Amino acid sequence: MSNLNPTKNKDSRGWQVTVPATSANLGCAFDCGGLALQLYLRAQFVPAAAGELTIAYKGNAPEGFPLDRSNLVLSSLCFATAFFSGRAPAGHVVVESEIPIGVGLGSSAAAVIAGLLLGAKYCGQDIVAEQILRSAEELEGHVDNAAAALLGGLVFALSNNSERLVTLKSNFPPDIKLVVVSPSVAVPTHEARRVLPASYERADVLHTLQRTAILAATCFSGKFELFPELFDDKLHQPYRQKLVPGIERCLRLRHEGLLGIAISGSGSSVIAFARGQESEIAQAVQKLFADEGVQTEVRVTSADNTGATITEQEIATHVIKPRLGAQ
Repeated sequence: MSNLNPTKNKDSRGWQVTVPATSANLGCAFDCGGLALQLYLRAQFVPAAAGELTIAYKGNAPEGFPLDRSNLVLSSLCFATAFFSGRAPAGHVVVESEIPIGVGLGSSAAAVIAGLLLGAKYCGQDIVAEQILRSAEELEGHVDNAAAALLGGLVFALSNNSERLVTLKSNFPPDIKLVVVSPSVAVPTHEARRVLPASYERADVLHTLQRTAILAATCFSGKFELFPELFDDKLHQPYRQKLVPGIERCLRLRHEGLLGIAISGSGSSVIAFARGQESEIAQAVQKLFADEGVQTEVRVTSADNTGATITEQEIATHVIKPRLGAQ
């Protein structure tokens, strides 16, 4: 546990947190499963004795990253410090991120986990996973993304409809590559939720439940015998695939080396699981989108089995120069 005292102005000493991107739902594991990816959000926080809490951003697409109190890193940091100490934090945060925003790769969950961990350390608290995830649940709702971001690997979570919060993690094999194809079309989470039906046919629930059970069983047994039909969900993908032209055809793709393909989170990205032929699979998925006039970006990566990390360190003063105050 860090003993850094936030009431003293140590303007070159602080913490750096690293949080992985995540892909939730994984086809059949709707609102209960998530996988951490080797794409990262990194945030540095240098506390101050008094004054404002400010933030700066380094990375792609700065227009999608708010620099005020609506920022999830800042709001989550403030939530944690209020919870643990009842006071407001002061200092400066710098965020760098490889995680694209609004395409189903857990950018919000990564920001929330980063802020909560920084806030806990600012208050001199030990990191307790259940406590962090309870806070993430309160801030963001479902914890499938947040649990994978915090713990790493493949995580199944029980929350929301239970007094207990239970998470189970399995490391994910590095030889299974993750081909993530992100369309230029974003899908807001509220829109992805809006298209879901209020009720389901029993046959559709049974169809998906069987696949969820087999997915969890094969992964937690260590076999990881994945196959395309395993990702054939009937609870969310049939409705969300219509939000972006090309996704419906992607979900039907079959290719040598392709173990399965699913909508990542609520979209718009799709994630393909592959053992070999990653470049060819990426090209095939891109072509399906291109045929519909949709531009895409490809990332080929692997699972992150470590999860979020936070360290106390010296931070160079030129890195922490504020760009904009958070009012």
